[in-house]
Amino acid sequence: MSSHKNKRDSNNEGKNKKVKINNVPEFVSDGLETKDIRDTVQDIMLYMQNNKAATDHSELINKIRQDERFKSFEERYPMLFDMVTKKEGFNYESLEFFLSMRDKIIDNKITSEDASKHVGQVWFDKYYKK
Repeated sequence: MSSHKNKRDSNNEGKNKKVKINNVPEFVSDGLETKDIRDTVQDIMLYMQNNKAATDHSELINKIRQDERFKSFEERYPMLFDMVTKKEGFNYESLEFFLSMRDKIIDNKITSEDASKHVGQVWFDKYYKK
């Protein structure tokens, strides 16, 4: 173990503190605000809707990737970008669920580990447990 990790553990900061910078989760300090994520997703969805008839899906995705408005979003949130641009469509309700959990983490109402467990349980119950 590195001395940095030992120092962190000995300071009794807990599991989640190690991913915080000045008490802000790392995914917030180097990313977008929740509203900006929501707005960007909506912009991508609108772009896709307005241009889907003009080209096939793979060409449409390539055009989105070349658009300066979306390049940093794809780099920072590649899984979300892929989810939003799926040919089968995108479930906006799922995004809202994830963003609500993200906001709870940011507001220190829940830890990232607890949020992850909750999301996993909800998805398990929704798709596997019947």
